[in-house]
Amino acid sequence: MFHSVFHKIMAIFLVVLLLCFSLAAVFFNIAINRYVTEQRTEVLNMYGKRILSALDVILENRFDPTSSFIFQNLLEAFAYNTSSLIWIVDDRGYLFAYSSIPGQFVDKLNNVNGIYQLPEQKQYAVSESEEVKTEIGTFHGLFEETGMKWLTVKIPFYFPDITLDGREFRGNVLMHTPIPEIQKSGYTILSLLMPAVLISLVISFLLVYILSKRITSPLKQMTDAARKISSGNWKTRIHLKGNDEITVLADSFNQMVDNLENLEKMRRDFIANISHELRTPMTSINGFIEGILDGTIPENKQEYYLNIVKEEVKRLHRLVSDLLDIARMESGEAKVNIAAFDICEVTRLSVIQLQKFIEDKNIIFRANFEQESMHVYADRDAIQRVLINLIHNAIKFTPEGGSISMSVRNIKGKAEITVSDTGQGIPAEDIPFVFDRFHKADKSRGKDRTSVGLGLYIVKNILKAHNENISVESEYGKGTTFTFCLPLA
Repeated sequence: MFHSVFHKIMAIFLVVLLLCFSLAAVFFNIAINRYVTEQRTEVLNMYGKRILSALDVILENRFDPTSSFIFQNLLEAFAYNTSSLIWIVDDRGYLFAYSSIPGQFVDKLNNVNGIYQLPEQKQYAVSESEEVKTEIGTFHGLFEETGMKWLTVKIPFYFPDITLDGREFRGNVLMHTPIPEIQKSGYTILSLLMPAVLISLVISFLLVYILSKRITSPLKQMTDAARKISSGNWKTRIHLKGNDEITVLADSFNQMVDNLENLEKMRRDFIANISHELRTPMTSINGFIEGILDGTIPENKQEYYLNIVKEEVKRLHRLVSDLLDIARMESGEAKVNIAAFDICEVTRLSVIQLQKFIEDKNIIFRANFEQESMHVYADRDAIQRVLINLIHNAIKFTPEGGSISMSVRNIKGKAEITVSDTGQGIPAEDIPFVFDRFHKADKSRGKDRTSVGLGLYIVKNILKAHNENISVESEYGKGTTFTFCLPLA
């Protein structure tokens, strides 16, 4: 599966990379061509101005026969240096000087008494603003048969002191360069850049390959580990070094496995405890009922044993009720009915319900109420169950002759309720888990083995539904104190 994902990642990356490089090449080519064209235009403009300067000198010495020869050589040299055709045209289109006229253009020009003339007025019209003009195309059809576009730079000139045929001498210096000739420079630049682009492409591919492996390899380890864990191998862990997101994910995965392993252990313990709790009373009930039915138990003892059966049934009922309550809490069906009531009165009633257990173990019970009555906002029945669970828990783990103390105080606008015992206490390593579901705290706190680890879990969830917390303080060998608060009415 991960090979498939890896190949998809690489394929997508290559497609995206090639697309990006292709688009970059297109835009870069356009930019290069535009830049080269602008540079060529500037060069032609510069040479054109030099030609005008030379033309001014030639016209002043126009009666010197060597001047025309020098000027013609100058035009041909400039034309060669700029890969262009240079024509000097007057305002009627007559070419009185030029570097060359290729044969393919001769038929396109008018021939008037042996002098070539441009056929279209647009080709030789002189701008009144003396602004240099550029155009790209076929120069109004003159170069159409070449099958390519040409760059034409038109530089106007005006010599008012010189007249020809009664007209002031004015016209344009026309410099024509084929666009493909200009583009050769762009292609040269691109040919120099392409190796760098290809090298960048190869390097990018290698980097993405390494990065993809870095990502997919830990994911593959997680998949293999998840398969092993689903098969019951809880010792599987992922070992990665670093501080990136993948390492954090691996650490989170290992933490999740630790939590699942602990949950699975608690689940097994819970099932074992529940099985024991169900089997023991049911065995007793079955044995006593069979003894009564078959006459093994004499009639005068039947009432005694029926009372034992009754207590065992009550014990089973409490266990089933706890399980149902937990199911409702975890599904969100359990609702709290908030109302004002006297927490001191509910505390007294809770102690009275458990009076028999206190007396049976000869426990000294002390209650300290800061006020005779203290009203709070909470669910009365739910809070009474919290108190009964905490007091019963304290009774269970307090040795005979020990003591239990309770207090109700007003602390910062809340009623603080504490339940303390002088039992064995809780080892430090067990304190973080005493409120966990399935956690059986009595395996380290006392000789009583009837608990299935649900009481404190129910207490925590009831208080959580009231948006309150419960805390525990314990020192092994000295006792334990549970504390929670309720808002005052």
